[in-house]
Amino acid sequence: MLGLQGKTAFVFGVASEDSIAWAICKQLAAAGVTLYLGYQKRFMSRVFKLKDQLPAIGGFYPLDVASDATTQEFFTAFAAEHPGKKADILVHAIGFAPRACFDRPVLFVEDQDINTAMTISANSLQRCLKHALPYLNPGSSTITLTYAASNRYVPSYGIMSMAKAALECWTRELACHLGPEGHRV
Repeated sequence: MLGLQGKTAFVFGVASEDSIAWAICKQLAAAGVTLYLGYQKRFMSRVFKLKDQLPAIGGFYPLDVASDATTQEFFTAFAAEHPGKKADILVHAIGFAPRACFDRPVLFVEDQDINTAMTISANSLQRCLKHALPYLNPGSSTITLTYAASNRYVPSYGIMSMAKAALECWTRELACHLGPEGHRV
């Protein structure tokens, strides 16, 4: 298997049992990882129902990656319930763009919609890692998800293509910055 017995992971992006993040949770749990999930408040009831399916979930904390303050609150709440505990893995499985980003040609998408897509789908990796760093063990790993549209045209993917390309840029930059400190991105 993965050889992760006794490890701990922060997982961001579970919205339901159909989420890619949920499939990742199941694999990590099968490998012996304890999971701490960040959830959007609008998905709270769906996410909490998953607890019974996966006893490896150690806790749930609200997380809105569009806000620096609420991202910090996730880690503050985690630390309050688990003093001194740190994680070995951070899973960033977050992506969102307003419907207009898919329905319109990119030339006509409003700035606010573009900014929302970039903030949540790309820039949130930096925000999550910035606040997670004090709660990550040396040698930790951060995993994020991209898509082929980051480097080739995919019809109807629109602004999300650019957001995934930006996410890949963040990944390279953060890997270069955190690698010398022993963190993998």
